[in-house]
Amino acid sequence: MTSVLQNAHPVPVPRRRPVAPDALAELARLAALAELARNASPSLMHHAILAGTSPATVAAAAKTDVAEAHVRWHAWAETAVGLEDYLRVHAAFAEAVIARHEAFEDEL
Repeated sequence: MTSVLQNAHPVPVPRRRPVAPDALAELARLAALAELARNASPSLMHHAILAGTSPATVAAAAKTDVAEAHVRWHAWAETAVGLEDYLRVHAAFAEAVIARHEAFEDEL
């Protein structure tokens, strides 16, 4: 093993390159968009389900699974909506999660 280390080439040290202001501005824009999406998606999920969209379709649009969409929606909805709307959307999510669980058990 020592012979391998003795024959090894030194690891080059990367040169520091200045970060272009455009790159920093783009990173800031992307971070703002990510934050907007994170904050807006539960509200959009809520309205879509109240309008009749299935939780599975809503979750797919949000690029997540139904259980994760339900968790994200719940964190927002527990203080943002009235009890009646909360219960309607929660029931839709719960039915979808149960259906997915039963489908998974059937596959086993």
